[in-house]
Amino acid sequence: MSELADDLDRPTGLRTDTVRATVRDPLTAAGFRPMDLGDGCHAWFRRSDDGNHALISHNNALDGDPTVGDWIVGQYGERGGFVEVGGLPLSRALEGADVLPSPVRPDGSMVEALYPSLQQALDDLG
Repeated sequence: MSELADDLDRPTGLRTDTVRATVRDPLTAAGFRPMDLGDGCHAWFRRSDDGNHALISHNNALDGDPTVGDWIVGQYGERGGFVEVGGLPLSRALEGADVLPSPVRPDGSMVEALYPSLQQALDDLG
């Protein structure tokens, strides 16, 4: 298992009681938990069954206005690769966590891409 994957399994110790319920509740209900990314950056993460993981954040923070299009969602490979979409409200970021494809193609090559919309990511990688 990669070093990052090991880090994902460690307790974060981050408190979420100061995160507004309209952010915390849907994220925790969807299986996300807070993660310290270092350098003052935080995100919500969820591991996939395939070893990849999803991250959602609001300007590198756990909290933010859930209706404003400042949220980013990404799928990240255990050994590299990423697919990210920014400029989303929280509800669309949660949707993206469920529909964005793995950043690892069937042939094993890695995708490293930023997209302006979920639809463009799905059209390009779907």
